[in-house]
Amino acid sequence: MKNFESLLAAYLVAWAVFFIFEIRIARSVARLREELEHLKETLEN
Repeated sequence: MKNFESLLAAYLVAWAVFFIFEIRIARSVARLREELEHLKETLEN
């Protein structure tokens, strides 16, 4: 049963790392989109 607990813990850690990575990427993409919109507005003026 100890092996199962270790496997479950590793599985949960892997998913946590994946979601943290996903959140960071989503924030970066949102920031880049905002910057792109700002640059478009600057070029139009």
